Amino acid sequence: MQNYSFKFDPNIRYMKHIIIVFLSTFVFSLSVWAQQEEVSDDLPSDPPSKFDLVFNRGFMLNGGGTLDTVPINGSNSGTFSIGGGIKFPLANNKLGIRVTPSLAWTTINYNQTSVKTFPTIPDSLDFDLTHEKHSLFHVELPIGVYINVSRDEDNDPKFFVEAGGYIGYLTSASYQYRYLNSDGQRVKVQNRDLQTIENEFEKLRYGIYARLGYKWAALYFNMRLNDVFDELANDPPNDMAGYKNPTIPPLQVGITIFL
Repeated sequence: MQNYSFKFDPNIRYMKHIIIVFLSTFVFSLSVWAQQEEVSDDLPSDPPSKFDLVFNRGFMLNGGGTLDTVPINGSNSGTFSIGGGIKFPLANNKLGIRVTPSLAWTTINYNQTSVKTFPTIPDSLDFDLTHEKHSLFHVELPIGVYINVSRDEDNDPKFFVEAGGYIGYLTSASYQYRYLNSDGQRVKVQNRDLQTIENEFEKLRYGIYARLGYKWAALYFNMRLNDVFDELANDPPNDMAGYKNPTIPPLQVGITIFL
């Protein structure tokens, strides 16, 4: 049996710059917010909108490190989610809390390189893969605090910042790969075995997020704080000596649309 090994030192150097930018924007927002206190009384008394449909699309940032052994295709890897955002405005809608029950689909797409050691496939397969990915489905609950830096004539936000955390529960997962056989025919193999979920993946995932937005659109940052794969899955049933599940890059950057 062939041995597989994996070593990954996640390099999230992007995160330091993102945190600096977000904190700078947050401080600037507080300054602008304070300057607008004098004109806030002129806004109409119509209640602000308290519900939004929230669409997120995040793309994985590889972050360097030894990703040659787990070559993530960042443009095709990431999370799409849809949720219902329920807002609880505070202080005359100057700030508030947003709770967004969501459904989230995550795809981890792997480039095929000669040094790739994960995921593993049957040793009897004599053909190079043309496509390989994991797909995960979570039910999530993000909760965040937003600050409306400026508001329109209806007392709805214009420029805003938001930060919070989330927790999600894995309900299904699959592993899929494709290859060309000796006859040149494309073969697709997909594993949806529920036992795989128990053996391979963390059932819970959690992290933090932030948004910088204007009206109905926002730049979105998501930092997952736990691993995708269960570390216990490094033991049998993966009985290959030295086998280890990979660490998937935790940072995603994307956009949010509010409708």
